[in-house]
Amino acid sequence: MAVLAFVLGIVIVVSVLADMVNTLVTTTTGSSRYWLTVRVYQISWKLMRPVGRRLSDAGRERLFATFAPVSILLLLAVWVAQQIIGFGLIWWAVGGIDGATSVFDSVYFSGVVYFTLGFGELVPVDAVPRVGALIEALCGVLTTALVIGYLPALYSAYSERERKLLMLDDGTEDRITPQSLLLSRTRGGDISQMFAFFAGWEEWIVGVIETHSTFPMLVLFRSKDPGQHWVTALGVVTDAALLCQMMRGAEDREPYWMVRRSIRLFEQLTRHADLTNYRNQLDAGYQDSELFRDLYDDLAARGFEMLPYEEAREVTIELRRKYDAALEHLIDALEAPRGFWGHSIGHRAGQRESEG
Repeated sequence: MAVLAFVLGIVIVVSVLADMVNTLVTTTTGSSRYWLTVRVYQISWKLMRPVGRRLSDAGRERLFATFAPVSILLLLAVWVAQQIIGFGLIWWAVGGIDGATSVFDSVYFSGVVYFTLGFGELVPVDAVPRVGALIEALCGVLTTALVIGYLPALYSAYSERERKLLMLDDGTEDRITPQSLLLSRTRGGDISQMFAFFAGWEEWIVGVIETHSTFPMLVLFRSKDPGQHWVTALGVVTDAALLCQMMRGAEDREPYWMVRRSIRLFEQLTRHADLTNYRNQLDAGYQDSELFRDLYDDLAARGFEMLPYEEAREVTIELRRKYDAALEHLIDALEAPRGFWGHSIGHRAGQRESEG
């Protein structure tokens, strides 16, 4: 029994330390779905979503906005608890602690050492637990230091992401659509006016790719303003850039490269997701060409020099199929609002969604 407890304690401690290093130290773009951090967020978010759906629009947004910051504390608590339990099992198996007669005593001793409280009623008397106590105390200090150092970088990345959203506006008080965004930034059908705009958003996407791989919990951090969400903003801007692919003069220019960066980001965020149902539904919708025809004719009427209709349709659908299912999955999975409103009128989003 003691051998089993020792092995289990080692496995728990090593796995937690490895997860901490993977989350707080390494900078990789890939992570297994079986890491402790990933599982904690998957389970806690799965439990939170049904609760939010039962609330009003405003209550749901407040709950989900609170969840991500509080989840950092939850993750820290899980790390600490597992380390204390793991070390406790090790001390119970090894022995050599004066006054410890049960597993509970050993776990209590582990907690005292981890938090460096030093009450003194339980004392290691052998060499192995003495050295081990120093190692555990070091783990406690390192865990605290890593989390404290992690938070400024995390919130700095969050601020960088959200700052760009404040610039997404089409000059109206209606829901921002890809078409309205495109029209608000162009005059007389001159698509070149949008090139600098899309170049700026391409840089934003590159930043999101980097920060959301380093800080994966940022995916769940919501915008401060109601009616806004970074995923829906990404969808609006990407679809606006996609519209440019129907126009002459946009080939291999900034809108095209921005769409490519978006596809990369969507692939990264949905690496382990099953998109089959979304793929089937969207492909069925593409069979209806009436909406596409109306959009094409409207843009042509506004002075844009368009590609031939069939070519424009083929190019647009082929490119959008590379990210559309991932976009729909993320909107559902993150409980994101299906629309994006300017920050000045975001408080009306819930009312507008209800009316729609």
